Amino acid sequence: MTGKTKAESGSVAALGAIVTGALVLQVASTIMHTVVPLRMALESQPLLLIGLVGSAYSVGFLLGCFAIPRLIRRVGHIRGFAVFASLQAALTLSFPLVPVEWWSLSRFVMGAAAAGHSICIESWISGQASSSHRGRIFGLYQILNRLALIGSQVGIGYVAIQTQDVFLIASAAFSIALIPVSLTRASGPASAELVSVKLNTLWLQAPAAVVGCLYVGLMSGPLTNVAPAYGILIGLGQQPAILLTAAIQVGALLLQWPMGWLADRVDSRRVLLAAAAGTALTSAVLGALFLSGTPQRGWWLYGLFALIGGGSVPLYTVAVTHAYFRLGREQAVGLSAGLLFLWSVGATIGPLVATAVMQIVGPQGLLIYTGALSATVAAYFGMRILKSPIAAEAAAVREPATTSLPDLGPRPRQDQP
Repeated sequence: MTGKTKAESGSVAALGAIVTGALVLQVASTIMHTVVPLRMALESQPLLLIGLVGSAYSVGFLLGCFAIPRLIRRVGHIRGFAVFASLQAALTLSFPLVPVEWWSLSRFVMGAAAAGHSICIESWISGQASSSHRGRIFGLYQILNRLALIGSQVGIGYVAIQTQDVFLIASAAFSIALIPVSLTRASGPASAELVSVKLNTLWLQAPAAVVGCLYVGLMSGPLTNVAPAYGILIGLGQQPAILLTAAIQVGALLLQWPMGWLADRVDSRRVLLAAAAGTALTSAVLGALFLSGTPQRGWWLYGLFALIGGGSVPLYTVAVTHAYFRLGREQAVGLSAGLLFLWSVGATIGPLVATAVMQIVGPQGLLIYTGALSATVAAYFGMRILKSPIAAEAAAVREPATTSLPDLGPRPRQDQP
């Protein structure tokens, strides 16, 4: 076996290990994302408290994007992945033991650990994928990830949410995610010097990626952390409410690969524009149906929510592809951290704003939020395309492989790991 063949074999083995661990991790995370808001809604907790717990996770994720890259550089991807999984497994067991008012603290720390997992996984994949295939590789990973998410959501529908066993199941899944990553003989990506992209540089070079990541966070935060409670509030039972949440992910699954494929071939801004406009239209149609008195049960409800999920959640892949094409992949850890930071800013704000609107106008405030946000973002992309009709990818100037990119500010404090 030649050196090149051995290297390729090791790369495949390493990617296989991290992807397998990531899929098991997705099952555990989905259980928590679904059960926490459902339990709170069934216990008639205030909407703003539900939004606060959801946002606490995103705040932890956001802060993790600052501190985690330095830790990954110091201990490596494999050990970092193991630390984050162990931390989430332990924290999951705290939910049956503490009052619901303290759940936001556990979710905050779990969000920071989840940021570490995301940076490990995305930088591992991005650092080894070629630019011509990155969108499709990310798309394939997201498809597998989405299948694990949907399967675990549907499975949760057959578990008694009110029992504590569901937290034990989630904790066990976090622990099992350690096994494939810990057993791999392949080494993870080299821990190069941590250099990434300042936010203002990212905005100047790839504004579509900035707005796209923020938009996905602003949408996915409520669709993940508020939609299960929304189903209960409009009169659905436990299983239909979970199916409604699963429908969002089914839509994202069905459109994930086509969007990744398009992102490799056409101006990413046009993909972002079409998807955001379609989401705004779908939200308006759903709102009109509710106002007309149409019964809030039926396959049309699941189908339209699937379109909302399909038109928003997969856009993260498009934004990532756009950013890597414009700025290069030489510093994958730092660039992944920057993009995840932008996503987490949106995911932090989204649940609070969505639940505040719902508090004022009722459960359908969620549709007002998704529709208005999507229409605004679509208008922005439309103006960007009119201002600069040449495809961003065609105008991109690649930096040499030896050129360093400026740092993502603000930097972590020196006393942080």
